[in-house]
Amino acid sequence: MKRSELKDRRHWVVKIGSGVLLRDKVHVDRPTFVNLVLDIVSLVELGHRVTVVSSGAVALGRQVASEQRKDLPSLQAYAALGQARLIQMFDLEFAQYGKRAAQILLGRGDIDRRESFLNARMALEAVDEFGAIPVINENDTVATEGLRFDDNDHLAAITCGLVQADLLVILSDVEGVLEVSDGPSGRVFGARISTIGVEDETLRGIAGPSVSGHGKGGMNSKVSSARHAARFGVPTVIAGGKSPRILQTIRRGEDAGTLLVPTQEHLQGKKIWIGAAAVSVGKISCDLGACRALIERGASLLPKGILRVDGEWDIGSVVDVCDPEGKVFARGLCSYSASDLRKISGVHSEKFEEILGHRGFEEAIHRDNLVLT
Repeated sequence: MKRSELKDRRHWVVKIGSGVLLRDKVHVDRPTFVNLVLDIVSLVELGHRVTVVSSGAVALGRQVASEQRKDLPSLQAYAALGQARLIQMFDLEFAQYGKRAAQILLGRGDIDRRESFLNARMALEAVDEFGAIPVINENDTVATEGLRFDDNDHLAAITCGLVQADLLVILSDVEGVLEVSDGPSGRVFGARISTIGVEDETLRGIAGPSVSGHGKGGMNSKVSSARHAARFGVPTVIAGGKSPRILQTIRRGEDAGTLLVPTQEHLQGKKIWIGAAAVSVGKISCDLGACRALIERGASLLPKGILRVDGEWDIGSVVDVCDPEGKVFARGLCSYSASDLRKISGVHSEKFEEILGHRGFEEAIHRDNLVLT
């Protein structure tokens, strides 16, 4: 993929990190914020649709709280205080250009079921029809462990699938993904990488932590989120959010940030939800023959190739698919409950009726309900 192609991407998801919004870890970086809003408005006026995912609520909430605490209820209270300030900032600044901001607070439970996933998509479509610019954040005030996103980088990647975007831009406190080497005192970061395939093995050793320390996601999180977005065929640009007019620079195809290029085309229909938002409830381990059939030929997963079934689930649940060593390489909607699948694992389909008392499906997971990860 060439950078000159980015201007043709119709729908951009722009994630703004806490380190971009704040200066000195406390106060809003007003010039940067104003510049970013102008940049977003310029994209909209050029015919692009923009969905914003913004961090910073907890940090903004801390500024107005009388005490500084670290317990979960206090952090959730900071989020509640900060969300009001964050959306007010966006709405007032967008109003300077005749635009409005619409606050969207999402929790993991809001999109892990297909029905709620589609409802969230329709709500965002309606926001766009009203001419407003969505500003999405996790609903930190009520989110608890196990029912939350890893961080807002991850949320931004999932949002790409939710709104069917075709470009993800992650604005960070560093200029992009940097080369790294081992020095006498540890890792030494070097030049910025301009363009790289999202599955390039060198990425696994060069991603580093956040510089600012404001948010939860460092560079490892951003690269991981780029891989997640790549499941939908969406390229990602990781760039320095404090650079003047950075979004216009990216649109012009200039060499800014790091472009991470996906290796597959856009997922369609139900597969977007399976790959983007559905929560896996169990795990199926396959033999090498089944793994090759799924990866190389795009085949369905047959019970004959299953080695082990871990977890309990009902028919139609989303499960991870693993190789014999336990590495997850796919996920999909299972045609059987976990208890029935255990009974027919490693068995040819002609014996299903004898074992289960009914004919059942030939496939444990049909290829139309399977997404490689």
